Amino acid sequence: MRIGDRPECEAAAPAGHHHPRTSRHVRLGAAVAATGAATWTAAHRRSPAVRAWTPPSLPLARVGPLACRVGGTGQTGALLLHGLVATGDVFGRTADLLATSRVVAVPDLLGFGRSLDETREDFGTSAHLAAIDPVVTGALGERRLLVAAHSAGSALALRWAALHPDQVEQVVCLGPPIWRSATAARRAIGAASPMSRAFVIDSEIARHACALSCRHRALAGWAAAVTAPRWPVAIARQASLHTWAAYRQTIAQQVLHDDWPSLLGTVARAGITTRLVWGDRDPVGDHEFARLLADELQNVEVRIIPGADHTLPAARPR
Repeated sequence: MRIGDRPECEAAAPAGHHHPRTSRHVRLGAAVAATGAATWTAAHRRSPAVRAWTPPSLPLARVGPLACRVGGTGQTGALLLHGLVATGDVFGRTADLLATSRVVAVPDLLGFGRSLDETREDFGTSAHLAAIDPVVTGALGERRLLVAAHSAGSALALRWAALHPDQVEQVVCLGPPIWRSATAARRAIGAASPMSRAFVIDSEIARHACALSCRHRALAGWAAAVTAPRWPVAIARQASLHTWAAYRQTIAQQVLHDDWPSLLGTVARAGITTRLVWGDRDPVGDHEFARLLADELQNVEVRIIPGADHTLPAARPR
């Protein structure tokens, strides 16, 4: 046989015949895919958030620069702020339940979800707070407010309350990213998972991922759903609705570089009660540090809910 000739058995193989090694690879790939799909399905079906969440029914409107769900009746109001790479839909029917006795506003924060703005570059704290003001003025008026927030929205909730203490009756933060320092925050987030470490600590990976997501938002949304089986698919798919500027500035200013003692202290001294609520399975935030702050400050309470994780707003609508 000359060098370069195929073995006789291969040369004689009929059209459409697959080499045994190729067939093994195909079977192995199919088995891995089936196992992965079964694992995802099992985790998805077991998730309390998937079982409990239903889409909010409050109508959508445009209020200033933000898309916002608004509805309800009553003498008091509620402002609900979502976390990073999410939308107000994360609260599900919580908004509907509150709307039976309050006027409720649930915006998609500046640069996220239906408030996506691909031309804007400023998504700093001042820009976020300025975008929230028209929502309160236009939808909630001068009513006393419950201000509730999930995850990264917690810092914005506290900052808005500090600027408008006379209008806020209480602040509730679900899964707030409270850590002692930016270094502690990066260390904790990096330890959570390789994906968290890549997207929070390695800004180059995050930047390229965001650029890819911007070009292929629908596909990126489905990819987010695949990697987050504990969330309802409709919620997970919204993770791609942001820009790199919105992501980078929001995670820096609302997660990594917050002065939590100062934030909580300012709101507490205004006589506003702040409730910090976590599930006992939630890896976000330093619960012990929060307890220490609550011990030092009046009007700050910590509550840990057994069996809950970071999907708390979706999993426990009441």
